[in-house]
Amino acid sequence: MASRHLLSQDFPMLLDERISDHPAPQSGAKGPATHDSIAIIGAGPTGVYTLMELVKSDTPLFIAVFEKSNMAGVGMPYSPDYATYDMLANIGSIEIPPLTETYLEWLQRQPDSFLRPYGVDTDTLSERGFYPRLLLGMFFRDQFERILMQGRERGHRIVVRERHEVIDVSVSVIGVDVTFERYDGHRDTVSYDRLIVASGHDWSAPDLPDGVVLPNPWSGLIDTDSVGPKIGIIGTSLSGIDAVVAVAGRIGRFVRSDDGLSFELNGAEDDTRITMLSRNGLLPETDFYCPLPYEPLDVFTDAAIASACALGSAGLFDRLFHLFMQQLNVADPTFAASDMMNGVTADTFPLAVFAERLKSDPFVWARRDLQQTQRDSVSKHTVAWRYTILRMHEPFSDLYALMTDADRDRFDRGLRRVFVDNYAAVPPLSMERLLALSDAGILDVRALGEDPYEVRTLEDNNQLVVMNAQGRQVFDTLVDARGQRAMSLHDLPFATLREQVATVSNANRSQDPLRGALTEGFGLRLFQGKPRVFLAAISFLMSSKPFVQGLPGSHEIASVVARSVLEVA
Repeated sequence: MASRHLLSQDFPMLLDERISDHPAPQSGAKGPATHDSIAIIGAGPTGVYTLMELVKSDTPLFIAVFEKSNMAGVGMPYSPDYATYDMLANIGSIEIPPLTETYLEWLQRQPDSFLRPYGVDTDTLSERGFYPRLLLGMFFRDQFERILMQGRERGHRIVVRERHEVIDVSVSVIGVDVTFERYDGHRDTVSYDRLIVASGHDWSAPDLPDGVVLPNPWSGLIDTDSVGPKIGIIGTSLSGIDAVVAVAGRIGRFVRSDDGLSFELNGAEDDTRITMLSRNGLLPETDFYCPLPYEPLDVFTDAAIASACALGSAGLFDRLFHLFMQQLNVADPTFAASDMMNGVTADTFPLAVFAERLKSDPFVWARRDLQQTQRDSVSKHTVAWRYTILRMHEPFSDLYALMTDADRDRFDRGLRRVFVDNYAAVPPLSMERLLALSDAGILDVRALGEDPYEVRTLEDNNQLVVMNAQGRQVFDTLVDARGQRAMSLHDLPFATLREQVATVSNANRSQDPLRGALTEGFGLRLFQGKPRVFLAAISFLMSSKPFVQGLPGSHEIASVVARSVLEVA
């Protein structure tokens, strides 16, 4: 069956207004007599992976999918409302958990005429290639539709509610009342047996002073009528690069020649200047070649981790770091024995790893790193110490919740930064673009420093000033590109559910209400018996699983949640 080839503005609506397919819209109403009823809030990648797992059930289900946008299945980071043609996904097909097919298989079925406008050559498609976010969104949309068809063929009843925003959730011992606002403004309340919250990103920045609202690289920057000419971007990760690319698309174009990639302004008199700001003023490293799926670790094993955990939370972080260094010594003895590793501790390891980069001009370092990773990719050479750290970040994420509060703070201030820098390496083309803009005199990178900084508005001209210990920098436009923050119970948009979780947490004297209410299967303990609400929204799980972001994380959480839901259905 040939796949449809859709441009980003041509997604068909999946909205189904046959209310007879829905359980009766009244509190306490039950779903169809022969089906357990399950609602899913959010139809981004996590929602799609969850639906895929649910429809594998041999027991017929009634499933309602609520999506507040008009494009169920796409996901916010991959939607035309939040991405441009130039914004790249920093994940290749080989790392994306397949749905009805792999991402590469889907790309290979698309005609050249469809892929060419996105800068993709069908002759060079690769499972390790990095492609525009918009294409990845279309892949998820296509897969969502196929999963819908497969689920219905298996006897499940599935309805999709696009442009339906859930505004409240209330849980009882007999069901979950879901109140939602339809695209026409009408409100309904419907009861389901189970509810899965798989809502997406939230890029608000509550730590900025009252009255200061910064655009983000996606919805805020793309839709802004004018920016600049002095533009500041807080964040140098891929989110920051998204912002840089969005600005570059407004003022010029990237040109490929025998000499490499360069940038040409649309107007010779354009005085736009972009400054990327981060704590240390470092650019991310370029994605490096390594064997995938991950090869097993021979020191940092499940058995060794279990032994470290058996001694309790006190000292766990240091015991894990000891294993971490043993694994590095086995995997890359030269690196482990280098001068910079001499006597490092869990707290000083990050300083040693970043020392040389901090002494270098960020663009000089980035150019050298890009050239090396490109050579390694051709020769299939793996930098052993980088690959070893990459493989250990996921176990540390799983163990984070077991650490003491003090050790979690130590981890966040130190080793976490090494892990993030390692797994958040960016596509080579993204780094080429930053270097081209630097060569054109348009882009600069500056350090904010470890001390607190402030963002204020200059009332006389609406410019924004960033103030820190080193002084002040003034911008016409300031973009918050720090990415998704960990969200708490306070951020949960459903007032009744928020109150119910808080009540249970207060009774249990839990310092972290959401973490205290969650079961291992991501259900919320609100009443006696098995959970009825399951939290699959990654932004709300980040406080206990710091590295859960990304499509593999979406798939992992979705699999656990779907299994938990089906066990209690």
